[in-house]
Amino acid sequence: MAISPIAIRLPRPPVPWTPLVIAEERCKGCELCVAACPKAILALSRDLVNVLGYHPIHLTDAPACTSCALCARVCPDAVFTVWAAPRDNSREASFEERAR
Repeated sequence: MAISPIAIRLPRPPVPWTPLVIAEERCKGCELCVAACPKAILALSRDLVNVLGYHPIHLTDAPACTSCALCARVCPDAVFTVWAAPRDNSREASFEERAR
C-alpha cells in the first residue's frame, strides 16, 4: 500500500473529523473499494464527475466507518487516506485515576 500524496500534505486529521479523506480528483470509479468495504458505506458519486471524467467514490455514512483501511488496500490509485478515530481522553483519565 502506497502512501497517498494527500496524506503527506495533511499533518493531522481534518476538522471536523472524518475517517477517510478521498482524493476525488484521482479516483477512476473502479468500485473495488465498494466491494471491499465490510460496512457498505462507499458509493459512486453519480452527480459528480472529476477532471479525469470518472464518477469518484464518496463516503455515505462517516460515523459507521471503522477505519479498517480495506478500501485503501484494494485501491489501485491510492486515493484514500485513512484516519483512526480520535481518542476519548475521558476514558484514559478515569483509568489513570483508578490506577492510583
